[in-house]
This record gives sequence, C-alpha cells and structure tokens, in this order.
Amino acid sequence: MSLNNPPVWKYSMCSTGLKSRSLSEVMSTARDVGLDGVELWTQHVEDALKSGESLGQIKARLQETDLEVPALAAYTSFSKGPEEIAADLREIGRAAELARGVGSPRIRTFAGHVPSAEAGSKEWEAAVGGIRQAACICAASGIRLAVEIHNRTYVDRLDWIKRLVDDVNEESLELIYDPFNLFVDHQDTLPALEVLYPWIKHVHFKNYRWNHQNWGLSVPVPILQGDCDHSLIISRLVELQYEGFISFEYFGEGCADLASRSLTEIRNFLSCPPRL
Repeated sequence: MSLNNPPVWKYSMCSTGLKSRSLSEVMSTARDVGLDGVELWTQHVEDALKSGESLGQIKARLQETDLEVPALAAYTSFSKGPEEIAADLREIGRAAELARGVGSPRIRTFAGHVPSAEAGSKEWEAAVGGIRQAACICAASGIRLAVEIHNRTYVDRLDWIKRLVDDVNEESLELIYDPFNLFVDHQDTLPALEVLYPWIKHVHFKNYRWNHQNWGLSVPVPILQGDCDHSLIISRLVELQYEGFISFEYFGEGCADLASRSLTEIRNFLSCPPRL
C-alpha cells in the first residue's frame, strides 16, 4: 500500500451505543474522544426536542463543538407486513425532517429483519417497494437513504445486496459498508467492498474477538486487534480513494474508549503502513 497521499478521513461514533445518555452527553463524549462527528440515533434528537430545544439550536450546538452528523440512525426494516412498512415510512418521513434540521446528509435503515435465506418473494417485493418509497421521501428532502449491510437481514450476502440496489433502482439509495457484519456470517469482506463501492458512501467499523459458537461470549476490541482483518480493508479503502466518514459502532460503557483506541490505531497505521 502506498500512502504518498494519505486519506483525509473524518471519524465519528454511533450514538446507538450510548442510548442511555442524553444528546449533550453523547456530544461531550464524541468531543472528548477527538472525533469529527457523531452518527445520531433519531431518539437522541427527539429527546432533546422534548426537553425544549429546537432543531436549529441542536444544529448550532453541533457546529459550536465542531461535530458533523454523517448519518441519522433510524430503526426501520420494511419487512414485517403492510402496517409495519407504513409505520416505517412515517418514521423515515420524520427522520428526514430531523436530518435536514441537524444537517445530516443521510438516514440509516435496515433492509429486512431476518436472513436473506428466509425472505420469500412476496416479502422481498414488499421490502423493495417500501425502501424505494423511503428513498423517494429522502430525495424529496435533499438527503439520501443508506441501507446498512448487516447480518441476519435481507442484505447479508453480496448477491442479495446487489439485487436490492438493482431492484430499488433509486439514485438516492446508498449503502453503509460494515465489514464486521459480513465477517460474523463467514462472508468475505473485500469482494463486497469491490463490487458495491459505487454505492458505499459511509463506513461502520467495529471489531471483536469473536466466538462463532456463542456470540454473547465475544469480546469487543479496538479495530486492529480483533478477528476481522481491518488492515486489509483500510488499505483497500485508501486505494479506492474513499473520502467519507469512518463511524465507530461499539456499544455499552466501554464504547468511547474503544472508539478512542481504534482512532489511534488507524491513524498510526495510516502514518506508518506495513510494506506489502
């Protein structure tokens, strides 16, 4: 890997890992870690609004602390039946208002709530239709809909992910590349990056010492110390000239420390990469 022109990446953390904390606490944590942004859970924004703040005030606070919002995280899947899909569309509509208000360019969504192998043709068609409508809602607000590549969803295999992109066929549709979500399902991480790169506009990083037999016994670790080889992924992102955010997605009380240590590891790796 040549780093004659090292990437100027920006880094954020997912506030879904800090659900028990307020928006102010999340912002303070991100700032203390030294991040450029925070990927906000929609409920963190809603709670701040309920406390009396306006979207304009929230945006101003983010700007004052030099924090961008690369994505707003919604929990929608478009796969649990007509009523649920309608509710998901309403949630995306509301999320679009919040995203515009805080200056976020995209909304995160899931695609399906069960593995792709369990998706029947009718369920697939319904999900595609729902996601297409959601992408249009986002486009009307000048933002984009980003489907997270995730195990145990309809987009857990490269062929199914590509099929979703092709079937939805909307310019406002993006993908969030999370290599670890492929790794836990024994999927190759690099082929997905290569094939899907035109749609990948945001990246999630996390790593674990992973127990495939009992996921609950797995141990979260900094990004270059786990079982999923992120050094290869980082190197390829550099070669592809990726210019978006890297968002650390850890959960629980240790998530800030893991984000901080991961940030240091990546910067050290980029400043002194191994000879290949």
